[in-house]
Amino acid sequence: MAVVYVLANQKGGVGKTTSTYNLGVALADLGQRVLLVDLDPQGGLTFCAGYDPEDLERTIYHCLLRNVPAREAVLKNNYGVHLLPANIDLSIAEFQLINAPARERRITKIVNEVREEYDFILMDCQPSLGLLTMNALAAADRVIVPVSCEYLSVRGTTALLKLIYKVKGQLNSKLEVAGLLPTMFDSRTRHARQILQTLRDEFPRLHLYPYVVTRSIRFAEAAAERIPVFETKIQVPGALAYRELARDLVRRKEDE
Repeated sequence: MAVVYVLANQKGGVGKTTSTYNLGVALADLGQRVLLVDLDPQGGLTFCAGYDPEDLERTIYHCLLRNVPAREAVLKNNYGVHLLPANIDLSIAEFQLINAPARERRITKIVNEVREEYDFILMDCQPSLGLLTMNALAAADRVIVPVSCEYLSVRGTTALLKLIYKVKGQLNSKLEVAGLLPTMFDSRTRHARQILQTLRDEFPRLHLYPYVVTRSIRFAEAAAERIPVFETKIQVPGALAYRELARDLVRRKEDE
């Protein structure tokens, strides 16, 4: 049965989509069955996985609001992962779900349809603390919080943690924060180093992953080419963090 992870942060541009996709491919490379779930109407994860969001006939929107079975919307990827895609249709889902029954548990229902078929399910959330993010947290076992090494990202993390604790108290008592993942780290700047220390000081009870994703233009280039960062011609130092994190998640699953 899959362990369900949400990658979320209220702040945009912190590497959520990059982390979700490359972590998923790294897990697949370890022999794990992986499903990626795109919960961002921009469809960034869908694009990175090799699909044009606007060309898709079925997406997670149809699962949420048209009762399409999840299996009928899942796509296969050339790098060993499966994808439940999204496009701009998802942007109106929150409005349509406002008066829907069990509106906070729609993603839970979708996940439960396919949970037995995977080892890991990774959900990429939009930079918002709205109903879709709350749905994802209600369906998840754990949260990984990508935090870019800049001050505004730390503020976004604080807001997300408040929502996580609210969901834990009202919707999903088993939910836990697996850890904070530092991203876009530039060792040349004092500010980036200070942010790492700030994360340790402000969130002493949370696990700070030692696998720091360093800043590199190769991540953007890989996304534009719709390939994992591991496939770029030049080795990317920050990519190793995703390999190490994948091994960490597999070890934890095997120990449970």
